[in-house]
Amino acid sequence: MLSPSPNLKSFYKGQTIFKEGQESNVAYLIRKGTVLICKTINNKRIILDRLKEGELFGEMGVISRAPRTADAEAAEFCELTVVTEQMMTNLLSQCPRTIQHLTKLLVRRMQKTDSLLPESDAKSTFLSVCRILEMSFRLHQSTPPAEARKNPNHGMGLPYSKASKAIKDIILVSQLEIDAILDKLARLRILTVQTLKGSGVFNERFINLADPMTFLSVAESLFKELQRHDYTATAEFAYEDIYELAEYVESEPEIIYKKISQGEIPETLFFFNKAHTHAWADQKGKDFFKKVKRRRKSVEDFEDVSDVQFMDGATLKEALTRLGYYKIGVLLAIADEETRSKLRSCLAKKIASVVEEEAGRRQVDEAEARDIQDELIALLKELKGVQG
Repeated sequence: MLSPSPNLKSFYKGQTIFKEGQESNVAYLIRKGTVLICKTINNKRIILDRLKEGELFGEMGVISRAPRTADAEAAEFCELTVVTEQMMTNLLSQCPRTIQHLTKLLVRRMQKTDSLLPESDAKSTFLSVCRILEMSFRLHQSTPPAEARKNPNHGMGLPYSKASKAIKDIILVSQLEIDAILDKLARLRILTVQTLKGSGVFNERFINLADPMTFLSVAESLFKELQRHDYTATAEFAYEDIYELAEYVESEPEIIYKKISQGEIPETLFFFNKAHTHAWADQKGKDFFKKVKRRRKSVEDFEDVSDVQFMDGATLKEALTRLGYYKIGVLLAIADEETRSKLRSCLAKKIASVVEEEAGRRQVDEAEARDIQDELIALLKELKGVQG
């Protein structure tokens, strides 16, 4: 470990920053790199969170003076600013007394929740999530006006991501379970989730409790009702495989696979059985998942539409012009994303957009697609003066 200055520490990839059970005498602010927060349960290492630049970790133990509740490890080369107990105390002392009290109360309640929580008790998970959520919302509401004005979205409610992080920092729970619990509470109108549409890939969401004063009592009543049933946070998710989805939408599994590979189906719909998936991945080996560089082919060896990536743009453009828009649409419907990009580059933007939109709605006939691929390859060979 390198030490450029007393308050700045560097860690190499895979290096342990602190271990579960160690004394919590300092916190860390990430200046550069990524940190993994992990926990070992039943001899199995589980990643609880992945923290990035600007995030603080280890602060709960410093405030509570309790041992570390998880491991922290550098996921890559990291530069961390050390935040001492004195620095934490000074920062906290600058806050209004209400915030100081609520912060310490939140820490104590979270510790109590963590100590009482059985690792596999999904019903307790439900109530624990509600308790942490209630305290996080109260802290959000108690933000001093001057501080709140610095955040233009403060009035919209508690940020969904912030609430999720607070929950995962304390109890061993997946984002899937958190989403399921919050969705249930929202459907029962115990809370609301408001979405702020942004320009990025993900829209920001905010949580508001319908009645903060009665939220916990209502949640506890709901918890008692859940105790009468065989409830788990993920029980409301009905899983189906690709074949069942294809049958439901009156399509074919191959088309579902293609739409997944082309990014047309949101990644938030994909879930894997962890044990089975990891066993299969271990069997395949890491090389199986690495991008394979295709060996360059000459036109004489072309076999299907994916081989057009090795053709120059002028020749391919001429071949597509002769082929016609309908057949180009069929090719776009069956091609992988890399090949689609190559085909689109040979079309005018407006035409490419129309053809691709039509291709997305087309039910592809495999025999017809094969014939069109053969026709395209024959055209390319002809344009290159190669005898078929």
